[in-house]
Amino acid sequence: MQGLLTKRKNMVAGGLLLLLAVGILTSGKEGAGPESRSSGYAGLPLQGVASSIGGVFGSFFDRFLFFSGSAKEAVKLREEVEALRFELLKAEEYRAENERLKSLLAFKEASYLDKMVPARVIGRSASAWYRTIVLNRGSLDGIKVGAPVVTSYGVVGRVYESGDSASRVLLLTDASSALDGILQRTRGQVLVEGDMTPSPKLLYITRGTDIEEGDKIITSGLDGFFPKGLVLGHVAEVSEGSGDMFVKATLEPAVNFARIEEVFVITDFYEGVRE
Repeated sequence: MQGLLTKRKNMVAGGLLLLLAVGILTSGKEGAGPESRSSGYAGLPLQGVASSIGGVFGSFFDRFLFFSGSAKEAVKLREEVEALRFELLKAEEYRAENERLKSLLAFKEASYLDKMVPARVIGRSASAWYRTIVLNRGSLDGIKVGAPVVTSYGVVGRVYESGDSASRVLLLTDASSALDGILQRTRGQVLVEGDMTPSPKLLYITRGTDIEEGDKIITSGLDGFFPKGLVLGHVAEVSEGSGDMFVKATLEPAVNFARIEEVFVITDFYEGVRE
């Protein structure tokens, strides 16, 4: 494209130079008569016009080529910036994943649990009937129905379906989920029951039980699925009606279920307390 423009520029400039030469030859003859001098005078304006037109066209083509090259350079720079931005996003994602995995590894090393299989969340379902996630581990990895699922923050739920290479986990917030807990500060017993909301209910807390908002709740180990001492969350709200036999309270789970990406499935554990 640039070669074609240069060629056209040269053709225009050559034509103008030819006109200019004709004008000079016409006006520059020595000893010319009145007719010749008259023709020479007529050629002077033509020379000026030719010079002006050549200057305008030359300036136009120079600017066109300059800005054309600048536009191409701008496009190239923009593409390089986009590529660098993409690489920066990937680096940030790798850093965040590294932090999560370091946290899980530290939890595993500090845990009293015998066997834990790491798994990645590959799907999730949330409807009016159930709250589940899907893991990339199954029975071939030792995952069994009923196995507890946890993160370094606390309890996620338990496995209720297990295929060869994938399994489905019932979350703590699901209406079918229920497990025994302990108020860590006072050792009072509670039942944590999901109700399809972000805050499961705390049931069977008798009047007069020492319970306060912010109290941490851990697993009791009495339900046969979860070992004792895993964090469930803390007491979010407490209300006690004058005629009620039980205190009404809700749990703020320790795990943010909307942001789970990696978990541990507990395949075996021995009795112990981690508080």
